[in-house]
Amino acid sequence: MESDPLAQLRDIHLPADISWWPLAPGWWVLIVVLVFLFGWIISKMVKRYQANLYRRQALVKLEQIENSSANSNPLADIFAVLKQAANIAYPNRHFSSLGIDKFIDFLHSSCPSSLFGDLPDNLDTLLYADDPQQNKALTLNLLASAKIWIIEHRREAPQ
Repeated sequence: MESDPLAQLRDIHLPADISWWPLAPGWWVLIVVLVFLFGWIISKMVKRYQANLYRRQALVKLEQIENSSANSNPLADIFAVLKQAANIAYPNRHFSSLGIDKFIDFLHSSCPSSLFGDLPDNLDTLLYADDPQQNKALTLNLLASAKIWIIEHRREAPQ
């Protein structure tokens, strides 16, 4: 008697699942490249954050000038903050030692936005006036322009 050949068949045995570990060499190369890339990006971000510390400090000083009512002369204080920021942004140029008109020209040329418009011709005498409160509109205009300059000016490339 012949036996049924189909009865002798067994189920198909599938191979074991492919393990994800250990990784192929290509994945190791990709991981190493990504680690170096993320490290480089983080170091650039930290350097940029540290390089812009003077901007954040200048904006805080301008906010203090704006909120303080006891300022002896807010116009002079605003230009003092701008000159400090210019000294840090352009360390080898000494723009802060320029006269007020040349310093304002420098501020115009170092920022893409048009700033410090409608300044009076006698600004150098107003900086040291006895009554700084009479120039409230001028002070607010200078504060707004100074904030924009601090945020948007082009910094000199480090050498």
